[in-house]
Amino acid sequence: MGKSNSLCDDGKSHLEMDWDGLPNAYQCNKPSDEWLKSLANITALEKCYEINSTYTPTHHCMTDPIIYDNVLPTHHDHRPVWPKYGEYLYVPPQRWLHNIEHGAIVMHYHPCADKNQVDILKKLVVKCLRKHIITANILLDETRPLALVAWGCRLTMNTVDNNTVIAFIKKHALNGPEGHYDKEGDYSEALIKLAEPPLGSDYHDSHVCPN
Repeated sequence: MGKSNSLCDDGKSHLEMDWDGLPNAYQCNKPSDEWLKSLANITALEKCYEINSTYTPTHHCMTDPIIYDNVLPTHHDHRPVWPKYGEYLYVPPQRWLHNIEHGAIVMHYHPCADKNQVDILKKLVVKCLRKHIITANILLDETRPLALVAWGCRLTMNTVDNNTVIAFIKKHALNGPEGHYDKEGDYSEALIKLAEPPLGSDYHDSHVCPN
């Protein structure tokens, strides 16, 4: 699970190791009309990995850099302190990977993506479960600027299909070595809104996508 420790990671100190705090992590870096012209109607892509049931990610203190070989890692080492559930301007992967170990769904969107599609996806995620993280991700490919990540699986898409999104969340939410661990984290840098249990469910996410 990991514990807050000022000598290792307290969720507040030395955050520049993973993110320099600059807004280029969550702001669009090209004109929206130029971005939209490049978009096409592309089928959503789900990718899952076989993970050994004995595998447990390692926690690294803030003195150690953590580098990933994929823009959307699904089951790798991370920081001891995980983010509070909710929507953020930006959360680095070194943090949200801990949330998916606890069964969360993490929604990513490129800051230049179509705002209507981003809003649709946000609403679906928020209505499905409390244990979610929403963050911008400037590294997403413009052909699939929207994504969901769960333990061992990711779904990338160009446009939102409600049935596809809900099916992914119902299948993969609450998975992971500590999938039913409910405690909030101690990291809240750039938090916009704290998550709440969706109508028809509870703090424990007893009912995923209840409506």
